Amino acid sequence: MKSTHPQLPASSKEIFTLAAAAGLIAGLVEGALLFGLARANLLTWRLEHRAYWYETLWIAPLVDLVLFMLGGAVFALGRRLLPRLPLKRVGWGAFAFLVVFDWLFILLFGKVSVVAIFILAAGIAYQVFSFVVKREAVMTRRLTQALPWLAGVTVVLFLVIQGGGWLNEKIRTARLPQAAPGAPNVIVIIVDTLRADHLSSYGYERNTSPFMDRLAAEGVRFETAIAPSSWTQPSHASLLTGRYTYEHQAELTPLDDTYPTIGEVMQANGYRTAGFSANTLFFTRRQGHGRGFLHFEDNYQSLTDVFFNSSLYGFLFDFYGLRKVLNYEGVPTRQLASDINTAALNWMEVGGEPFFVFMNYFDVHDPYTPPEPYRSKYASVPNPGGLVNGFVERYSPSLTPEQIQSEMDAYDGAIAYVDDQIKALFTELERRGLLENTIVIVAADHGESFGEHGILQHSASLYWQEIHVPLIVWAPGRVPAGKTVATPVSLTSLPPTILALIGADPQLFPAQPLTLLINETVSPSDWRNPISELAQMVGAAEVNPSTHGAIKSVVGSEMQYIAHETFGEELYNWREDPQETNNLINDPAARNALNGFRLYLKTLLGQLFQLP
Repeated sequence: MKSTHPQLPASSKEIFTLAAAAGLIAGLVEGALLFGLARANLLTWRLEHRAYWYETLWIAPLVDLVLFMLGGAVFALGRRLLPRLPLKRVGWGAFAFLVVFDWLFILLFGKVSVVAIFILAAGIAYQVFSFVVKREAVMTRRLTQALPWLAGVTVVLFLVIQGGGWLNEKIRTARLPQAAPGAPNVIVIIVDTLRADHLSSYGYERNTSPFMDRLAAEGVRFETAIAPSSWTQPSHASLLTGRYTYEHQAELTPLDDTYPTIGEVMQANGYRTAGFSANTLFFTRRQGHGRGFLHFEDNYQSLTDVFFNSSLYGFLFDFYGLRKVLNYEGVPTRQLASDINTAALNWMEVGGEPFFVFMNYFDVHDPYTPPEPYRSKYASVPNPGGLVNGFVERYSPSLTPEQIQSEMDAYDGAIAYVDDQIKALFTELERRGLLENTIVIVAADHGESFGEHGILQHSASLYWQEIHVPLIVWAPGRVPAGKTVATPVSLTSLPPTILALIGADPQLFPAQPLTLLINETVSPSDWRNPISELAQMVGAAEVNPSTHGAIKSVVGSEMQYIAHETFGEELYNWREDPQETNNLINDPAARNALNGFRLYLKTLLGQLFQLP
């Protein structure tokens, strides 16, 4: 039967117009869906922790425009090679499917199977295609007319979001109060996932950290710094607010504005403030960590990050193509410490002093794949690391002792890389004349497990390896050189410590400033024991204690107490038994310590897991 809707002659211009309009429509709605559903907590975990923020609203249409135009180029080339084929009509069908699949995937991913989404998208796209081909000339004309408007909306979004952000920073910077004369610059470097006992200055047999060791020799090293949690989101919230998780509640939800942040207080003291994050999953503006920073860089700092994180098709290529089909072991969007250094240094020079800069390095985080020669620096096998990889859902793979050692070798190589990058940062600060009046604090947000208690990675427990982190304060002329503080301290003390070091009032934060221990104006026996907290992590590895319930911990001068919602209590002498293999919970000699820890937690938190 002869078709009642003959194929119209298709020019390359028409094909590209169709591709451009479809790409912009797909991206504008995609950006709105990602941003809106994420703000309403309606996205699944995998999509929720992709990059989305205001920039998504203009980046998504721009990326989809490029992708669809590439598809248009394929059809245009096909038109030249196969002029008799109805390629424009094929283009209508293909682009209709891509648009519908894009939106349905965002709405339904994690709720139904990908195959079901594909079939549903094909059915809806067919209905759209049937509607369009009956009105092909009219629809072509309307898309041609709409294209300038779609492009205009994208350009306006870009100007408002990017220009507005730039202008807002300039205005707020100009309105800062006058800083105190001679106010020092402050740089905080958080090495994500760095456990203390893998640094040379903390007793490690490998010389992984010569430059950080030098900083410790020139400043103050805290021998027993304890992270407030064993993963990034709650620990960074505590680092910024000086409060424990039970106070700020930012563990499974973003940090809200209940408590002031160190960035806000530093602004009140006349400081320009900026954050630079390589952990673009959990130390981000969308997690509430941008509050208090005039400038914050997380996502969208590279073309790979733009593609993989702001485009649904980039996410699909990453999640299914790179990882499941090609078995790619790295993180294509990973920002190296060198990238963070460059961004921070460029910002420091633009607006003058004093400044407060908070930096997050992600290089030590799994998968342990630092750039060569660091990856192989300590290895006995080629290409060490990469087996432990949460980005491909290998949270707790079954590894042989040799494989675990290989992972540790690569991890140590990553530490050596970060150490060299901290040295490079100092060298450049000195070259630019920015180091002389600068305080630098180096710490970690949490540690890492390598098979202790049968656990890999972090956010799995509150055992020693996951919460014992390095803490070094380098401030020539403000702190004594070569001092070591043995008293267990919490990272929640960083905000008041920073204020004390710059001569401001540390009592704006409830935690004790570490300057009290540095200057020995308080007895270690009067220092409050640090606590750590971890919520139940539903869906994590079965071997992880956190999968089965929430956990609380207290670290004393010799003992660590752990209370698990389901598994009960544990007590270890961390000084004599750092691997925590000997549970002293039933040891009569430890009864007084046990009762003291119980009372301490109950005083802070109230009744806890129905403990005695």
